[in-house]
Amino acid sequence: MTDQLTPRSIGIPLARIDGGAKVTGTAPYAYDQQVEHPAYLHPVQATVAKGRIVDLDTTAAEALDGVVAVLTHRNALALQDIDDPELQVVLQSDRIAFRGQLIGGVIADRPEVALEGADLVRVTYEQEPHDAELSAERDDLYVPDDVSGFPTDTRDGDVAAALERAEATVQQTYTTPAEHNNPMEPHTTVATWDGDHLLLHTSTQGVHVVRSALAPLFGLETGQVRVVSPYVGGGFGSKGKPHAPAVLAALAARLVPGRPVKLALTRRQMFELVGYRTPTISRVRLAADHEGRLSAISHEVVEQTSTVYEFLEQTAVPSRTMYAAPNRLTTHRVARLDVPVPFWMRAPGECPGMFGPEVAMDELAEECGLDPVELRIRNDTQTDPDSGKPFSHRDLVGCLREGARRFGWDRRDPRPGTGREGEWLIGTGVASATYPGNTQQGTRVRIRFSDGRYVVQLGAADIGTGTWT
Repeated sequence: MTDQLTPRSIGIPLARIDGGAKVTGTAPYAYDQQVEHPAYLHPVQATVAKGRIVDLDTTAAEALDGVVAVLTHRNALALQDIDDPELQVVLQSDRIAFRGQLIGGVIADRPEVALEGADLVRVTYEQEPHDAELSAERDDLYVPDDVSGFPTDTRDGDVAAALERAEATVQQTYTTPAEHNNPMEPHTTVATWDGDHLLLHTSTQGVHVVRSALAPLFGLETGQVRVVSPYVGGGFGSKGKPHAPAVLAALAARLVPGRPVKLALTRRQMFELVGYRTPTISRVRLAADHEGRLSAISHEVVEQTSTVYEFLEQTAVPSRTMYAAPNRLTTHRVARLDVPVPFWMRAPGECPGMFGPEVAMDELAEECGLDPVELRIRNDTQTDPDSGKPFSHRDLVGCLREGARRFGWDRRDPRPGTGREGEWLIGTGVASATYPGNTQQGTRVRIRFSDGRYVVQLGAADIGTGTWT
């Protein structure tokens, strides 16, 4: 770094302030924090999908040399009711809501001993029939109040009538699978209690979110909780809020006063405890004239949530604004299943929501005998179909044309399986997408000027995107 600040602009190479520490392995992530006399926590998880714990035998684990304590619902601190059931149910009863749910934890002097101790905990269950299968034919699908703050359903015109009159139609069902957050750095927490003050070194995308969620959970004022997250090794949305493991670490540290407790999820545990993208079922119907101009767009979605916590994706919302059509329908229906809690994952809602309609646009282009880029251009709009307001700026047509130019679209062979480069089959395709740019209030910045330099302090985590720099 130089003492003299130089003007920078987009496209000009800029040395990352944190780059040296990261490439040399000296950047301290949450689990790397040096604390005095740490204890290590390994979770105990449910091996059934639904039921209750009849007996939990910790005798063998407690007798293991190096085990400090075993945490269960029988000795865990009582948590307060907050507006986040995922957090407030951690070790608060004998109920099991999904396979992999946290039902305890072994605290030991070494991580290997904690792992061995967790394997020695014996659990007897009273199992109940569980339901974990998503289907659009279920008779218990419900209409949620909203989907991530958006209206659940929208209706304009008469889609059914437009389909009957249309010269070209597509009516298909598309599915997307569950997808799991698995950043390079797993979810980790180091919890330390000092009287009634809680210090958390945790891997998070939002320190303020963690503090505002956990403080009332433990009956504390926000000023009694400090959250430190100097480096984050990826998040993909899963680290946008605290999950049950962070609560488990704080509960464990409360059980062993004076000792910080370290918890790092294993790669396997990441699939059950920190959220995932819900699988989706999208029924898409398009109606158009022979020139490909849309007269109807219908996007009906089925997705899942857990019995513990309702998290919903706005899967059909992009279809409300992507292309113009006088007749439009979007709906969301939800199955509440005995599964882990879904959560944000990289463009939640919009990512799986764009898949079905864009494949349908390709199929409509084939039905109309049109180039799929041209079809999209013909259905562009400068007015938001959902709100009726003009876009301040929208250049989908420019993006499509520039992408086609750079990609050599005019030289493609549209027949499947015909493009080759040596031994490789080469396929080409096009898709449009949209994602909102939202702003919100909620952070404060401290700026000091001294000796010709500014010092800026704010509670923002750098998840690898260059916030520090």
